[in-house]
Amino acid sequence: MERFLDYLVDQFNRFYQYLFKRIDLTDLKDLNYTVVDLETTGFQYPPIDRIIEIGAVRIENLTIRDTFSTLVNPLRKIPQIAKEVTGITDEDVANAPTIGKALKEFFRFSTDTVIVAYNVSFDYHFIQETSKLSLGYVPEAKTLCAFELSKKILYFLDRYDLDVVAEYFNIKIENRHRALGDAIATAKIFLLLIDILRKIGITNYSEAKLFEKANLTQPKIKELLEHYRRLGII
Repeated sequence: MERFLDYLVDQFNRFYQYLFKRIDLTDLKDLNYTVVDLETTGFQYPPIDRIIEIGAVRIENLTIRDTFSTLVNPLRKIPQIAKEVTGITDEDVANAPTIGKALKEFFRFSTDTVIVAYNVSFDYHFIQETSKLSLGYVPEAKTLCAFELSKKILYFLDRYDLDVVAEYFNIKIENRHRALGDAIATAKIFLLLIDILRKIGITNYSEAKLFEKANLTQPKIKELLEHYRRLGII
């Protein structure tokens, strides 16, 4: 019995440490963020599809501080559909860096930041899989998803495409379907979302992540959002 109790205590301590490592009470305003967008040859993860452009925006003190942009030579022909969507051609990427060099530059740019994307589960996983194949290294960073946050905060919209949310916030997207243009628009949206989160009492990273992961917007939070909507703040 004593051994069993010792086992339970040990398991509890392990579970507590597991949770504690994942709790981040840092205020959202005190975090640095990198908002990233990718253009790829398709929507299947590497090695089937590959990155052809990386665009990123660094946010510090809730202000856009710097941008990063590079074309990437995928070492294969770009499919016609990707050319039509992005406007990026084989000639454009012929002299661009290959993915290993491009990722090293991106990792330097995004050091010590929370990674944000409009669909972070796609973009960051694509980066992780590509990095594993090209560098033998899998990056692990905290993330936030501007798409999921938009769904919870702007729950009254019918759709949550980048174009729709940008139009709602009166943000013009320059160079749509190019990595830096989409990243800049996402960064502007993200800053507005952070401001709204703080207004409704979600002030630290862990709270924001739980809110992002929730299936639905909680009724009490909806009441607050409706209050700010009536005031014209949202």
